[in-house]
Amino acid sequence: MSQETQIGNLGGGISEEDSRLVDSILNDINSGSQQGQPQQGQPQQGQPQQGQHQQGHPQQGQHQQGQQGQPSPEQIRMMQQQQQQQMAMRQQQMAQQQQIAQQQMTQQQMEQKQNMIKSEGSNDIVENSKIEAKNVMVVIFLCIFFNVDQVDNLFKSQGMFLNEAGSLNMQAVFIKAVIIGIIFYVAKTYLL
Repeated sequence: MSQETQIGNLGGGISEEDSRLVDSILNDINSGSQQGQPQQGQPQQGQPQQGQHQQGHPQQGQHQQGQQGQPSPEQIRMMQQQQQQQMAMRQQQMAQQQQIAQQQMTQQQMEQKQNMIKSEGSNDIVENSKIEAKNVMVVIFLCIFFNVDQVDNLFKSQGMFLNEAGSLNMQAVFIKAVIIGIIFYVAKTYLL
């Protein structure tokens, strides 16, 4: 069986100094939580002797009681430090946000440049294809034109462009190619 101690048996072992210490702690707790509200229901048994106990600091109790509604200098310093820390954190956050915004802007600008280059490149390809298609069409037309029977008959009328079988020799083919090249050059330079 465990022994139980009655509450009444515990009361005789507390000294006056311990009692005053407990009272001052309770007063500090209540004054910190209520800040300016009148203290109710607190035991006042050790207060007259508290002034005698604090002979080195007789005004401390009065100073604390007089400033229950106002923050102490330490509290003011702590609040100022907290405000400075908050300001520093806000400045860091703003700097980070600015860096992120700048990075996003540079990314957007690079994407726009790439899109412009792609669109210019595609426009260049389309334009080049149109120009080259014209050139190719001119070459095709010239080749067809110079291989028609009427043009061949012009060359056959000259005896030096015929071979033994009666068809056009290499000299005639070479002359046709030179004429096609000259006409293409003139058409490309002045007409296309």
